[in-house]
Amino acid sequence: MARERHSLGATGGDQRQGSSWGTLFIWLAATMTASTIPLGGIMAQAFPGAPFLWVMLAASACFLLVGIVSIPGFVYGLPTMVVSEHLFGARVNRAISAANWLSQVGWESVVLVIVIYIVRSLLFQGETAYPLSATLTALAVSLLANFTVPLLGYRAIVAAQKAGAVLLMLFSIVILFHVPLKASLFGTGTAMSVGTLREALGALSLGLMGGALSWTMFASDYSRFTRGGTPLARVALAPAAGGFLGSFVILFVSVALYQAGGVTFGRDGIAFPRGMFHNEILYYGFCLFAVMGLLASNFLNAFSSAFSLAVTLRRDLNRRLSTFVDASIGTAMAVWILFYAPTFLDVFEIFLSLLIIVAAPWTGVVVVQILGDLVGKGGLPPDPASWSEGRRSRVGVLVIAVAASALFSSNPLWVGYGARALGGVDISPLVGFALAALLAVISRRACGIPRPGGLERAGADAPPL
Repeated sequence: MARERHSLGATGGDQRQGSSWGTLFIWLAATMTASTIPLGGIMAQAFPGAPFLWVMLAASACFLLVGIVSIPGFVYGLPTMVVSEHLFGARVNRAISAANWLSQVGWESVVLVIVIYIVRSLLFQGETAYPLSATLTALAVSLLANFTVPLLGYRAIVAAQKAGAVLLMLFSIVILFHVPLKASLFGTGTAMSVGTLREALGALSLGLMGGALSWTMFASDYSRFTRGGTPLARVALAPAAGGFLGSFVILFVSVALYQAGGVTFGRDGIAFPRGMFHNEILYYGFCLFAVMGLLASNFLNAFSSAFSLAVTLRRDLNRRLSTFVDASIGTAMAVWILFYAPTFLDVFEIFLSLLIIVAAPWTGVVVVQILGDLVGKGGLPPDPASWSEGRRSRVGVLVIAVAASALFSSNPLWVGYGARALGGVDISPLVGFALAALLAVISRRACGIPRPGGLERAGADAPPL
């Protein structure tokens, strides 16, 4: 563990031993976690008239964007934020990386709070209100686990998370047979109206905030371990398939649980009542594997967020030290959320909104660049070394799209003018991504196809991680 580092250089050939199947299961594990449960609850609460089946299918299908962004990481062995530096330049990219790191540490604190809520539900009987002693006990247990998990080592955590994700999926499927499903989950034949469309767009935006568009800025961090010679299509489809499967199942279960009363929101946060599961083994199994998956995902969140911090500081970081820093900051923020924040749901929505305002436009620019290179060069891989041309126009596109995204954002901190016009519905992910992609296409056509650069593909002689 002490020798593992977050490097700004290319992954060494000796470490590129992973398979596309392994990548698929990493993304299955990343998405099949209990952090989606409050997301599904908010979706069902805020947009009860949305056609949930179509919304969940569309949000999960957008993990193809994660697959596309993972291609440069595989080809050149570079972390996502290092690839981003070739696209936007060092100065602008440091700001992007800093924002990404801050939002990710915030998300780690939100995940830790969800762990505390589940542990509290396991240890104490309660519906929506708990004594202070229950929260403090759950906090102590969760913090001990959160600081102990990194000691297991990266490979052990990845293996545990993948196993936990598969078991959590099995529990989720069994739960669906015990929970009465409402017709709204399958209401695909509902007549489309302006109100239904607005609710569908709002629910889809929420799904993208906590789903595909919250993961694109880490896509290349994992594909760079895939062994050389793997077809690019398989490299892209592995995260897409894993993310789609995990996202769809956990979203479906979370909406169904909320509608049936299996998840409740109260003044003390989230509660997971035993009665809804009709089976003690099912309840304890689901909660235990949910906690295991959340703790493991927090370490992987810290693994990726440290690349952003490394790019921001322009230096390699020791993995154990950076994980401890993230855990410490996340703990302080979790304590604030538990005891001082107005409500957990407000904080949850704020982090989702802040995370996506930069991530969605960034994804639009990067996806257009990668696909443009693939199409314009007859299927040859994108070349970040050729991206120095047109950086100013891409930065301009990003700034415009971020500003537009903020205008259509609706969260406890502010409601943009665009969101107000839609009755407070937040569609910032859709606006930010679509506008950035459109302007990036126009800019690319205006500037022409960049000349080939000189960045070498990652190979056996690449510097070690």
